[in-house]
Amino acid sequence: MALLAPNVAFLRAGVPFVYGRDSVRALFRATKAAPGAPHWEPVAGAVSYDLRSAYTYGVTARVTAPRSEIRFERYIAYWERARGGQWRITAYAEVDGPTAVGAAVERIDPPDAGRQLSRPVADAVANVRATDSVFSDLADRAGIAAAFAQNVDNYGAVFGNPALIVGPPAVLKYFAAQGTESSLSWRPIYASVAGSLDLAFTIGDYTATSRGTSGAAIQRFGKYLTIWKREPDGSWKFMIDGGNGTPAKPE
Repeated sequence: MALLAPNVAFLRAGVPFVYGRDSVRALFRATKAAPGAPHWEPVAGAVSYDLRSAYTYGVTARVTAPRSEIRFERYIAYWERARGGQWRITAYAEVDGPTAVGAAVERIDPPDAGRQLSRPVADAVANVRATDSVFSDLADRAGIAAAFAQNVDNYGAVFGNPALIVGPPAVLKYFAAQGTESSLSWRPIYASVAGSLDLAFTIGDYTATSRGTSGAAIQRFGKYLTIWKREPDGSWKFMIDGGNGTPAKPE
């Protein structure tokens, strides 16, 4: 809890995402703790030009009892700090993490419309949200592989199974290998942009559709956290993307 900002958005599998440190505390209290103490190692990250926003992503490991087996997970964290202050997490997603058990958590959305933003930041927030929405539209029209390859930064990545997939050619090859039987659509519901307008994140809901052995459509629902970098030409490309499932269809 000491690392979380008061306005943190937290994504854990099995429940809707929650907003605010008090809501995260309630989520932790309402769910059974994951087995084993977590240890994590950042793999990559970057800091905004104004040195007040940043992101990291990496690998988490848990040594579970009673057989001392190692369970590997991944994570994405977005950090912010006041000038001269401590770094705090404002968005966090557990990827491949444990599913919340024993909790009925009410979804708490960020007060998006109530934030007081300067005009440049507000314009950037609208721009990155629009980019995320167009990204989803492209996935529907051109397919998942083409959409992700066109929107990932040259050094951006997605979490593969199990490897990290880096850069447009590798991302295109990875998703193309999954076939065309699945579809993916999503919608951003919250975005935040660094004061220097070069780093951002979006959070939203997704729906993944595939075909079962009988040919019937199977839908899975979830939520995601995407980290975005502003390119030299002013466009936005993502640096890392990941999320986890929820038990019900997004409202």
